[in-house]
Amino acid sequence: MDLSEQTQIDEAEKQVQGREITVPLKYLQRDALNIRKASPARSVDELAALIHSQGLLQNLVVRPELSGKKAPKPTGRYGVVAGGRRLEALNLLFTQGKVPADFPVRCLEVSQDDAVSVSLAENCGREPLHGADQFDAFAALVELGKTVSQIADGWGISTLTVERRLKLAKISPKLMALYRDDKIELEQLMALTLTEDHGVQETIWENTPTWERSACNLRRKLTECDVPPNNPLAQFVGFAAYEAAGGNVRRDLFAENENAPGFMTEPALLQKLALERLEREAEAVRAEGGWQWVGVRTSLSYTDRQAFAHCHTLDVDPSEEQQQRLDAIEVLLSELEAKIDDLDQYDESATIDDLEAQQRAAESEREAIEQTLAQIDPNDLPLAGAVVYVDQRGELAVLRALVRVEDRKAQAAQGGAAAATGTAGASTAQAKAPKADYSEKLLRQLTAHRTAALRATLADSPAVALRVLAYQLAVQTGLSSRCASGDRPVEIRADTADVRKEGADLAKCKAQQEMEAHQERWGNLLPGDQRSLLAWVLAADDSQVLDLLAVCTASTLNTVQGREAPQPIADAIAAAVDLDMADWWEPTAESCLNSVPKAKVVDAVHEAAGAEAAASLEGLKKGEAVALAQQRLQGTRWLPPVLRAKG
Repeated sequence: MDLSEQTQIDEAEKQVQGREITVPLKYLQRDALNIRKASPARSVDELAALIHSQGLLQNLVVRPELSGKKAPKPTGRYGVVAGGRRLEALNLLFTQGKVPADFPVRCLEVSQDDAVSVSLAENCGREPLHGADQFDAFAALVELGKTVSQIADGWGISTLTVERRLKLAKISPKLMALYRDDKIELEQLMALTLTEDHGVQETIWENTPTWERSACNLRRKLTECDVPPNNPLAQFVGFAAYEAAGGNVRRDLFAENENAPGFMTEPALLQKLALERLEREAEAVRAEGGWQWVGVRTSLSYTDRQAFAHCHTLDVDPSEEQQQRLDAIEVLLSELEAKIDDLDQYDESATIDDLEAQQRAAESEREAIEQTLAQIDPNDLPLAGAVVYVDQRGELAVLRALVRVEDRKAQAAQGGAAAATGTAGASTAQAKAPKADYSEKLLRQLTAHRTAALRATLADSPAVALRVLAYQLAVQTGLSSRCASGDRPVEIRADTADVRKEGADLAKCKAQQEMEAHQERWGNLLPGDQRSLLAWVLAADDSQVLDLLAVCTASTLNTVQGREAPQPIADAIAAAVDLDMADWWEPTAESCLNSVPKAKVVDAVHEAAGAEAAASLEGLKKGEAVALAQQRLQGTRWLPPVLRAKG
């Protein structure tokens, strides 16, 4: 409103002549001359509560209702030309039974001619109370002895609203002055109330560039050293135990969720409480017996897991009943996988959830049976231990039958590894790896990637390829009769399995393309008929023959499998060529993430990028979670267990 408009309204108010009267509520109604045709959007509940507790502090402006055309006479009823919202509040109090129908209402009666001027003056000439004045007023009420509940009842608002306004009243005076001058927004002021330290409030504000002063960024700066409520350790220890131990909590009164627990401000105390509880839980694991060591960790990330290997186990033949159940579970899992493959991967219906729940239940039952059929290799018993830790969901977890990598290396240095492979009974018991978390189809796809990478790497390592060839010839000719028949990745008959059929992403994978380049190079170099080929080989120098042998041997290598099982020979070849699958494969929607349940996607992100990154996936649909997970996993070099280097 400009100055001329305000002057006109002031003059209109001076010219109005009226008299004060009292009118029963039942005789009042909104007048057609009231210029505000629609009530303000805000609720009248708060105003009704104020009138009920404080009384009607400002009168209504009315004009008498007239009846008759030739000689209009008053009807005894009045039209409200200014104060329509107060009238609504009074009517609300009447419907609530708090005032009677004949409740006396103070009014200023004006003439028919003045009605429009008064309505305009009242609705346009009033300036709303500044928020800062309101916050100060609430603080003053507290100083006068009013409780939060009394203020809430008097104003018809919630106690939380009162607490929020009182919180804002305690903001730094310097920042409050900026708010009065419209140099800081209310949302920004609310964010800064996360700390009551005026110095910190001012420092955060002043040291944050203008373009970074969003409420979200200010909150982040104030809580960046705190522990959020979704942190696994916070969930594991719990806010009750943390606060009982004297821990401080930073609560955000302005959080969207009124019941949000807040942020723990003492990470060291939280860590201490978590370790104490883990130690208590570890005692129960130690009491199981059979473990040489039991460690505790507040987390067990992907990197942490590299410090451990699983104990070698020996299979015990299942009973007839167990074997029948295992066979039935395999059939069920195949059927479930086929049904899931037939569904739209972005379909979030209960059907997918139900199928995946059945899948997890069947896998858990299979794992339980298989665990009863596995015995730790006697050679690993002196090294076997367990780790008690907090998983990504903030729950207690235990990994048993582990061997520390340094212990395994020490055992190998002492000849323990050789003794392990030569123990009596090894011919009737096979080493058994931990159960895979992935379907047969996905395992074949992943191990096909490993095969392609091993081929490409071996083709570039003639010295190793020559030794692999010698090893396999010794096996095939019977010179070494102790070689097991189950793990022969090099098919010396020169059968070359096409790994591209195992997954749509295999044809364009880096390893497959590199191997095809090797084959194309030799295909162009070698003669086309056998006699010419033999002559070429006999005349070639040793380096050329070694190169050819490397490519040919690599082409026969095949480590594709549908279930995760030990492959010690393949592992040894991989170690010899220093294979790191992170150089050849990365987790994408196509290569892995679309083919596992959402829970496994979240697990992978947590393992590779941490709890905060994983938390951002919760609540998303499967397709959205996969897309975001692919971004989170990019560059982390995360690998599923089947592709990781074996200890």
